[in-house]
Amino acid sequence: MMKKVLMILAVLLLAFSCEKEGGIELSKADLVGKWNVTKITLNGETTELTSGAIMVELKSDGKYYVDFLGDSYVGTYIVGGNTVTGVSGSVTEYFEFTSLSGNKAKIDYRNSEGDIYKFEAVKI
Repeated sequence: MMKKVLMILAVLLLAFSCEKEGGIELSKADLVGKWNVTKITLNGETTELTSGAIMVELKSDGKYYVDFLGDSYVGTYIVGGNTVTGVSGSVTEYFEFTSLSGNKAKIDYRNSEGDIYKFEAVKI
């Protein structure tokens, strides 16, 4: 009985230690791929999105592609700490990953034009 309890505790500890949250340090390997935003929060109101409504693709060569509700654009990005900083034309974007667990992320987004959102996204 005691061995089973210890085994369950070990599995739970391992499962929770795989989640990155708070002051997380990201690498390109954590982020490269297509991210489908499933929820967006603006001014405290959260909306569930249809698949593909907002997509962000981070490439290993430092380029990124965005489809934001029908508006598509490309740019370049760097990773520092828990933030992806992207530049597309004259706009700078900041994707601050506040939580990363497997292929699911919570992201605080802002840009140089004053837009601020919270995203929940799934890497597909």
